[in-house]
Amino acid sequence: MSKPDIERLYSAAMFHDIGKATIPLTVLDKPGRLDHAERALIQTHPALGHDALKDTPGISAEVLDAVRHHHEYLDGSGYPDGLCSESIPDIVRILTISDIFAALIEQRTYKPTMPRDKAYELLLDMKGKLERPLVVAFRDVALNR
Repeated sequence: MSKPDIERLYSAAMFHDIGKATIPLTVLDKPGRLDHAERALIQTHPALGHDALKDTPGISAEVLDAVRHHHEYLDGSGYPDGLCSESIPDIVRILTISDIFAALIEQRTYKPTMPRDKAYELLLDMKGKLERPLVVAFRDVALNR
């Protein structure tokens, strides 16, 4: 990736979960499984983040798109808009892969951490949901950093 591409990805990554600031900590930090209503609330964070940032000077349309769509999957099964394949920009596809990986390997109150190699295997198993060449390109980051 070029330096401008890395800077674009960095900006998108920095803001992607800002909508979680609107979600109560009792839901975000819940030690057990989320119920249906709690899961539905969590799934509002991409749209809420987009709405919070959309009138902010200096926030590009690309960053707004990444904030709103970082939970979309190529097969259309993601949220909030059910986008699929070519409707999902490359920067969002990359951000989605790294966001899933981070969620798997980081300490969370509701689950134990996962070894990096196991987390990468899960990404590989998400056939049809993630851009396979990008997952393969992510291997070095996943396993060696």
